[in-house]
Amino acid sequence: MKRVPGHPVFSAMLQAWMVCCLWALPSAHAVVVFGSGDPAHNTTPPSGALSGSGWDWQGRWQFALGTVIGPRQFVTARHLGGSPGDGFEYRGLRYRTVAVTNRPGTDLNVFTVAGRFADYAPLYSNARESGRPLMLFGRGGRRGPAVAGRGWWIGEYDGLQRWGTNTVKGWVPADSSPVGDLLVFDFSAGAGADEGMYSGGDSGAGSFLLDRDGVWKLAGVGYAVEGPYTSDTNTPPQYGAFFDTRGLWVGPVGRQEWLPDGPTPEGSLSYMTRISSHAGWLVLQTSTQPPAGQPIVESAPDLSSAFVEESAYSVDGDLRRVEVPVSTVARFFRIRGASRLEIRSISAGVCTLQFDW
Repeated sequence: MKRVPGHPVFSAMLQAWMVCCLWALPSAHAVVVFGSGDPAHNTTPPSGALSGSGWDWQGRWQFALGTVIGPRQFVTARHLGGSPGDGFEYRGLRYRTVAVTNRPGTDLNVFTVAGRFADYAPLYSNARESGRPLMLFGRGGRRGPAVAGRGWWIGEYDGLQRWGTNTVKGWVPADSSPVGDLLVFDFSAGAGADEGMYSGGDSGAGSFLLDRDGVWKLAGVGYAVEGPYTSDTNTPPQYGAFFDTRGLWVGPVGRQEWLPDGPTPEGSLSYMTRISSHAGWLVLQTSTQPPAGQPIVESAPDLSSAFVEESAYSVDGDLRRVEVPVSTVARFFRIRGASRLEIRSISAGVCTLQFDW
């Protein structure tokens, strides 16, 4: 049986056993890349034609990633957990989350932070993703042991952010998915050295498509992978990155299905929450207004000029601390709060200025 996204049998398999949320794998990993098992491969921002394709909008959330989508908001996978008060690391600053909103019936969580992000990812709202080139990101480990003629088992977690490329294969509609509309892509041989797929640790990470205006936009949030696999039902199943799954058994023990041989290879499948189905709702969750009661950092080039809110800063109410990125441009700061604040100390690090009140 050929697994076609949207096909009734495919959708039934998805609901029954095929999907494992990315955090739930026995060991958590990042994007697995076809062309290299080097742990350092694709661990720096993509360049050339792939520059600006989403790397810079990823921040560290829990053991995985989230994507900044507003001046004070980021989106990630609900199944990662987390709650207001947890930290989010973005461009050298550690932000404190103060609120979270879930999109009912989906795996999307939008967190609000105290402070401000310098910039954020645009959203892909065009519901014509199939067949389009995809940039995917994740944080975790390397390829594991090779399986001759098939690919690799999943290896060990190392916490490194990586990127890969792929092409959107299709989508699974909300009435055939437990978490709303999903986009699907597979792992293929012959698609280039940077061909990638999800594995554990990629939950919540953003995937991006190049829109018609030439701008890379957030199209998906990492949700799940197909698996686990085994060559026979007497062997414990494992998760793998396979470009040929023909003849394998897939699914947890007791609920395994055989993937029959066919004329062409079928690769492992990855799933992400479809952003175009929720773009309007996501826009409504973003706001330029700071959370109520939070201090606001303002700056001006000189004391005779108007003070305006700093473009990037973090506020930690528990530590009573504000941090701003170091700049080569001289400026005056002030911290405006709901009540009077007394600055106790100012210190400078390599990358940030720190104000304690």
